[in-house]
Parts: sequence; structure tokens; C-alpha cells
Amino acid sequence: MSGPGGSSLPSTLGDPAARGWSRSVALVVAAAFFMENLDATILATATTSIGRGFGVPAAQVSIAITAYLVAVAAFIPLGSWLAERWGSRPVFLGAVALFTLASVACALSPDLRTLTLARLVQGFAGSMMVPIGRLVVLAETGKADLVRAIAYLTWPALVAPVVAPLVGGLLTEYAGWPWIFLVNVPVGVLLLVVAWRVVPHVATRRRPLDVPGLLGSAVAIAALVLGFEAVTDPATAGRGSALLVLAAVSGLASWWWLRRAEHPLLDLTTLRIPTFRVSNGSGSVYRAAVSAAPFLVPLLLQDGFGWSPVDAGLMLMWVFVGNLGIKPFTTPLLRRFPVVPIALVAAVVLAATFVASAALQPGTPRALVALVLLVSGVARSVGFTAYNTLQFADVPPPRMGPANALAAVSAQLATGLGVAVAALAVRSAQALTPGAAAPHGYRVALLVMAVAALASTVGGLRLPRGAGHVLRR
Repeated sequence: MSGPGGSSLPSTLGDPAARGWSRSVALVVAAAFFMENLDATILATATTSIGRGFGVPAAQVSIAITAYLVAVAAFIPLGSWLAERWGSRPVFLGAVALFTLASVACALSPDLRTLTLARLVQGFAGSMMVPIGRLVVLAETGKADLVRAIAYLTWPALVAPVVAPLVGGLLTEYAGWPWIFLVNVPVGVLLLVVAWRVVPHVATRRRPLDVPGLLGSAVAIAALVLGFEAVTDPATAGRGSALLVLAAVSGLASWWWLRRAEHPLLDLTTLRIPTFRVSNGSGSVYRAAVSAAPFLVPLLLQDGFGWSPVDAGLMLMWVFVGNLGIKPFTTPLLRRFPVVPIALVAAVVLAATFVASAALQPGTPRALVALVLLVSGVARSVGFTAYNTLQFADVPPPRMGPANALAAVSAQLATGLGVAVAALAVRSAQALTPGAAAPHGYRVALLVMAVAALASTVGGLRLPRGAGHVLRR
């Protein structure tokens, strides 16, 4: 098999079936994923406290949140290259160590500028943990065990955004905001000790760094994330629109370059695999809808219904209960039935829970609210695992590295853009109907996300019968 420039693509992953699936490695990587996903959202609950401590408006603290998200998304391609260049094990260990040290720097920051710089470093370390950790697991896993392996790697992305508001609120209120970051220290140290013992070394391949591809993709990704965040605020909508134009131009330029470079930073030829292409197209729309729920539902309950932050956070935990409760059945389900119909049904059920959430009233019994969120958690877990597994079903071992890098970028962008689109829908609804009741904007946004969840089924419906059948062996 050859790359775009005709160069050989070495089997950097070897024969995964010969080594076998490792639960201990998957657990270590999942723990690292949880730490990274938690830090992506947990800071939002402490912005008021941090702003008060630094003597700045709470709104300005959002730059520390954005810096982290931009760094994670923009540097994922570089992390994949570093893993190929120096080996996944030392780079993964280095990423965990750097993430832990950056967490200490965040906790000790004397001002907002220092905190933002520390968050950039933390995000850079997180960008290496994401693709490299998953590649370590995939390198050890044959197709027959892919469903089980992906199930372990999926739960951090589902659970962390749900528990972050409650955990962040409790730590900020009872221990102080620095502990949002200091809790990473014992976790990071423990991860380093265990990872040193269990994470295997994946063979490397030497190829030059694609500097134009790195710069172009980093600019496109950063401009896209920043643009969507800015365009949701009327005060910065003009700047956001300009950033989105920059993202489009640099994205097209990067696409042109990556298709012609001899050693592209991101190998776009993996998109020729139908199941991979659909999972990272329609599947990204599904992920965007999934990521919006932990953002919209607490705001609906707090701003719309007058609930306290703690009550809203506790109610959101029913999503976590749904995620966790269905986990023992996810792997048997995906092995017993075709994966594509399962993903499609999960998307339809998720859309139905968004509609049901939009229909909630201040006087709705809390048991019914909990039931809606519980079902939503089940749909999130099943669909998320189905799409994440399907994307690698037909990817041959030598192509797993490039496919993993592309998948990590698309997943990170989908998560960030889902929240941005939801925020834009809320603001737009409120601007168009200024006299409407408080819950109106959140209800409109939930309906928009329901449409997005349904739209994600289009690609799956076009896949041939039996797509992903290798997962049922």
C-alpha cells in the first residue's frame, strides 16, 4: 500500500491479533482520556471564583477555557507524528507527565495571563494523549475485540462532561478553585507509574515533519474553534465571521496540500473507506448533538426553571447513570446485531429525548425529568460506542495510525462545535423573540440538536448492507 506520494506505508502496528487485547492498557488510556476530557469542561464552573481572585470580570476567564480547547484540537496531528517518530510509549508517558506539571502550573497561577499560558501547555499535552493513547490500544487489538476495546475508550468522553459541573462546583465551593487542577496530580502520578509498567512500545516509522500541513491544519482548526465561539456573541460576531472565513480558506488550502504532499501530516486517503468516512462525517454530527446535552440541560433547569446549580448538576447525573447502566450490555449488543442499525436507532432515540427535554415544564415531576435524562444517557452511550467502533472496522492495521489521527481531530472539533452551535441557537432564539419566557431559547436549541441527531442518520442509511460485519466475529 502506498501513500499519496507513492511512499510505502509500513506496518507500524504489526499484527494486533498476534498480541491480543489488553484490558490493563485500555484502562490506563481511558483514565488519561477522562482526565483530559474533565479538564476541558470543569473550569467553566469556577470562572466567577477565578475572576474574583484575579480581579477581572468572570467573562474574561473564558479565554483560559478556549486556550485549552484550541490547543488540544490544533496539535492532535503533531501528536500523531511525534508518536510515529519517537514511539507511542515514550510520547504518551511524556504527555501524561507534561499534563500533570501543567496542572500544577494552572493551580499556582498568580494571574489570568499565566493561567492561560499554563492551559495552552496543558492542552498541548492533552492533544498528545488523545491520539497516542487510542493508537496504543488499537495496536494491541484485533478486529474481533474492537467493540470491547472501544467501549473502554468511549466512557470518558461521555462521563466527564456530565460530572464536570458537579465536581467542579463542589471543589470550588469547599476547597477552592486551584483544586480543580491539583486533583490531576495524584491521578497523573498514578497513571505514570502504571503506564510505565503496562503500556507497550509500538514500532516507529521515520518520516519528515510536514510543516506546511501542520501550519495549515493548525490555523484552520484554531480559527474554526475560535470563530464559532466568537460568532455566538453579538459583540464579537464580526470577528467570529472573519475567523470562520480564515478557517475555510486555510482548510481548503490544507486539503489541497495534504492530497499532494509526499509525507502528509494527515493522510486523507483513509476517507476512501466508506465506514470510516461515514463515522467521521455523519458520526461527527451525532457527536456534536451528544456534546450539547450537558451544556443545554443544566442551563434549561437553572436559567429556565430557577433550579440551583447543585440541583441541576445532580439531575444531570441521571445521564451518567444511563451511560453507566447500559455499558455491560453495549458489547453484547454490538456483537449480536449489525452495528449500523444500532447507531441509527440510538440517534433517533437521542433526538426523541431532546424533544422531550424541550417539552419539560417547571412543574414537571422530577422523576419524569430523571427518566428522560436516563434514556438520553443510554442512547448517548450506545450510539457513541457504535460510531467509534464502526470507524475502525474496515481500517487495515497499516492504516490505523493515519485513520486514528483523522478520527481524533474530527471528534475534538465535533465536541467543540456542538456546544458552539447550541449556544448560537440559544442566542438567536432569544434575539428573535425578546419577549419570550426564559426557557424559550434553550427549548429551541434542544430542538435544533434533535434535528442534528436525526440528520446524522443520513450517511448510515447509505452504507451497504453488512457494513461493519467484521465486528461481530
